[in-house]
Amino acid sequence: MKSKFITSTDGARIAYNIFGKGSPLVLAHGMGSNKEMWIDRKWIEIFENYFTVISIDIRGSGESDKSYDPNFYSINNIIDDIDVIVKDYGFNDYNYFGHSYGATIGLQICKQSKNIKKVVCGGTSFGNKFFKEIVPEWIDEYESIGLKKKNNTLNKLDFSEEDIEWIEKSDFDLAVAQLKAWNNWEGVDVKDIKTNLAMYSGTEDNPQVLENLNTNKFEMQKNNISSKIFENLNHTDLVSQVNIVSPWVLDFLLK
Repeated sequence: MKSKFITSTDGARIAYNIFGKGSPLVLAHGMGSNKEMWIDRKWIEIFENYFTVISIDIRGSGESDKSYDPNFYSINNIIDDIDVIVKDYGFNDYNYFGHSYGATIGLQICKQSKNIKKVVCGGTSFGNKFFKEIVPEWIDEYESIGLKKKNNTLNKLDFSEEDIEWIEKSDFDLAVAQLKAWNNWEGVDVKDIKTNLAMYSGTEDNPQVLENLNTNKFEMQKNNISSKIFENLNHTDLVSQVNIVSPWVLDFLLK
């Protein structure tokens, strides 16, 4: 369907789609994806019966504006993008469902936004380890691959044809700008959560995510945070296995 656009507080042009009617529900994709994933994987068909569904292209993704300046991807800018769209449709607050990068944004929204009702996060973790330890490793890796791509030396490395095809299509300078922004984000702790939150993962998800959720399980229970670990689901499955995941997500959002 044809995308809608709105200009955010800092002048960035943000793309989104809107479906259904009722209380607003914002959907946010993972890194490397876009708002169409929610249509392709049939989530919209489920949610539009209950909510005004707003699926966004997070700045730097899809049809939304992009920048090589890490400051462009500050969490304040991203939250402003959402607030501007939600308020433009006459709503004062909203529900939120995010996967991976979108889930990481969701935790930040729980801590920083006063306009939030319920939040569902799939495939993310509490604390600073991701931002301060894992992200710097990704920056080094992406900068290295990007340099080899510019120097046409990819064929000298142990990449599969599929990997090389992905690398050729990817803008590593853009990805590094986003990662450098994340490196400046501050992690969210369980005690920071003041809204209704549900966290979920799968037994085949990233080990760091599973370890984090298990470590924080007791504190999450004390803070009334709902949680679920689905058997045999990996990181991508958390949004692609809709028939398995959606009943739990929908039950949380509607109760």
